[in-house]
Amino acid sequence: MTLTALVAAYGGDGEGLDALRPLAGATVIEHQVRRLAAAGIERTILLVDDWPPALAGPLGRLRADGIGVDAVRSLADCADRVAADSRILILADACLPERALIDRMLQAPVPALATLPDTPDTAMFERIDAIARWAGVALLDGRRVAEAAAMLGEWDPISTMLRRAVQETATRVEAPAAPLLADGAQSILSAEAGLVAASREQPVGLADRFLILPLVDLALPALFARHIEPLLPAALTILLTVAGGLAGIAGFRWFALIPFLIAAPLARMATRLATVQARALPYPLPLRLAPIVGLGLATLGLGLTLGQQSHQWGWYLVAAALPLLFGALHIERRLLGWMGEAEDPRWLARVLDTPWLMLPFAIAGQWGAGLATVGGYALVSLGWTLRRTLKRISAG
Repeated sequence: MTLTALVAAYGGDGEGLDALRPLAGATVIEHQVRRLAAAGIERTILLVDDWPPALAGPLGRLRADGIGVDAVRSLADCADRVAADSRILILADACLPERALIDRMLQAPVPALATLPDTPDTAMFERIDAIARWAGVALLDGRRVAEAAAMLGEWDPISTMLRRAVQETATRVEAPAAPLLADGAQSILSAEAGLVAASREQPVGLADRFLILPLVDLALPALFARHIEPLLPAALTILLTVAGGLAGIAGFRWFALIPFLIAAPLARMATRLATVQARALPYPLPLRLAPIVGLGLATLGLGLTLGQQSHQWGWYLVAAALPLLFGALHIERRLLGWMGEAEDPRWLARVLDTPWLMLPFAIAGQWGAGLATVGGYALVSLGWTLRRTLKRISAG
């Protein structure tokens, strides 16, 4: 049975719909619909009294990403588009529930209401009785939606369905936390801060922890203000790492190193934006492979240059071995993840960390020492990972 969501999108303060307020680089309605789609909702219907021209942009972006979304002017129009026995998840205007709450609601029997205790902290949510407030999420069916549409008159459609569900003694699902509400300027700031905090990832390397992640945190507000989507930093990461590799082959050391230094935070920006905006990460395979290929070309070029200058064949060997070491390290980490040990120590060598390790050597003009250090670092990391894999296999 197709899962359908009905999202209210008619509230506002006279300056436009709350659903169209900018939030973390997109609009509120885009965050709502993408969050629902990620939870398995196959079709979303927006309940909009009056369709403003600005609604076309968000709907177009959602549909371009393959998300089924439509808009209706009345609850009766919605009832005409759903089967009587279909399960319909109702979402209040500008409400951004956590995935855990959506999943719990989809498992509940019809009718069901998400609730919060009636406290001063939940005063912005609609009261349903003396002890509880509605958390902005409900589960009904097509028959109940049609019945509410038949009796509406001038009443608010969502409140009407809510009251009928309360009268039916609907199952109450307690929300683990109050959902984010993005229905005003101040609440937008709070919602954005909540989305950013929830998207923070654990650092996966020393450079990631002390340089890259703090830089990404500083850049995110500017990216939101300019409505940057994950596609841009992801594409730039791929282009820069390939360009850096080609520059390295051509013998331009700094023109090889600088693109990699820029690419590391860009790759993190792409993943953070995808998480915050509930989007699929664009080009995931090229995003993983391009830095490895680019680094291989750059180190090969550096090794060739060092070998030609010193007339020592060992630099050729180091340059050729380094991409192989990182490739083997990547395979070993994937193998450990398959065995159930997905978490790596933070000190483990990673492709996008190596440019930052090379930087102080490059500044000092010691490119050879930097290449040897990176090679040794990758070798130690691979040896430790191999030992970990063998211990896991021997343990059964």
